[in-house]
Amino acid sequence: MNTGTAERRAGTLLSLATALAATDSVEDVALAVRDVLRKDLEASFTSVSMVDGPWLTTPALGQLDDHTEQRWLRLPLDLDTPVHRVARSGRPLRFASPDELAAVFPSTAKTLRRTGWRCGLVLPLLISGGFRIGALTIAWDVERTLGEEEAVLATAVADATAQAARRAQLYRERRDVAHTLQAAMLPELPALPGLEIASRYLPWSTTDEQVGGDWYDAISLPDDGVLLLIGDVAGHDTEAAARMGRVRSMFRALAVDHPEEHPAALVSRLDHVLDVLGDQTLATMAVVRLDAPGPDRRVRWTTAGHPPPVLVDARGRSTVLQEEPDLPLGVLPDRPRRDHCRPWPAGGTLVLYTDGLVERRGRDVGEGIRVLRAGLERTHTEPLETLLGELVTEHVANSEDDCAVLAVRDVS
Repeated sequence: MNTGTAERRAGTLLSLATALAATDSVEDVALAVRDVLRKDLEASFTSVSMVDGPWLTTPALGQLDDHTEQRWLRLPLDLDTPVHRVARSGRPLRFASPDELAAVFPSTAKTLRRTGWRCGLVLPLLISGGFRIGALTIAWDVERTLGEEEAVLATAVADATAQAARRAQLYRERRDVAHTLQAAMLPELPALPGLEIASRYLPWSTTDEQVGGDWYDAISLPDDGVLLLIGDVAGHDTEAAARMGRVRSMFRALAVDHPEEHPAALVSRLDHVLDVLGDQTLATMAVVRLDAPGPDRRVRWTTAGHPPPVLVDARGRSTVLQEEPDLPLGVLPDRPRRDHCRPWPAGGTLVLYTDGLVERRGRDVGEGIRVLRAGLERTHTEPLETLLGELVTEHVANSEDDCAVLAVRDVS
């Protein structure tokens, strides 16, 4: 290999590595490969095709007519075309003329005429252990002698493409699993007699997995009351979401099994269960029990190291359900917990939230709660969904934490 050829190969691979470093999807990988090979190998067409179960998927990159590219997006893996055969077998294919390729794959003749391809390569995408994950196609619309040095460079490109594409696949799979996990943890809110109910959940993450440890729940009680809760497990990742799921499921089971108990007793039971099971999850939560509709309706609550709920009456006057909070879960499970109680105002709105709604860098939680109260008093006549939307927009724009909000309004 002469010095010029070596420098050219190194330059192409460096350009490709730089482009691939910024990709996080298979389509991004395919676009990066296309752009580098257009410039350095003057290729008229490239595609990255990936095995996806019984399918072969090929992202559309705007190189052919829309009908053709859309048809190639997802095809059965068992078709007998050059790219399908290479993806299945792991053996590369080279064609120096349209006639040469059409002789082996008669079905390609029409495609070759439409695209104008004169020669090309189809290379397997292989990862560690020789596993076949797809194929890279490179084609030219001019006659071109494909020398060994060019073939070696194309093979190196295919190797780099395979690693980047597999990384993108794994990233997508992890993100999808995380989203599925988070969705499974968030409850479907029940229909409650005489109450309107709404919620918001906005995870914060340094990645786009978008999962975290905040949660909320609403549980209908046999006496037509309702148990409302909101909590925050430390962390912003899949592990935090999994721990949150365990805590939420345990509390739901305890609440269903002991529907007569007030919030403090239920939280104490939960703390005890976590301690006995050796679960060292650290979490805060607020639990509110709202009595059944009636003239003597009361609201009872307890907070385990959690920001206090805010109650707004029908005239727009807000009250923070502020008492000295008990300790978070997982600190001293034998420490007694306390309930607090007050009359429920007709037409009232109750808002439970996590600290992501009120806490900011450079601002204490107390100031955040004052801002929240002002926002609730200003928007208390808005429909509940609209009210929560405005709260989240106003308070979460600069947040660096997960945020969950649960609200109920008396409409009886």
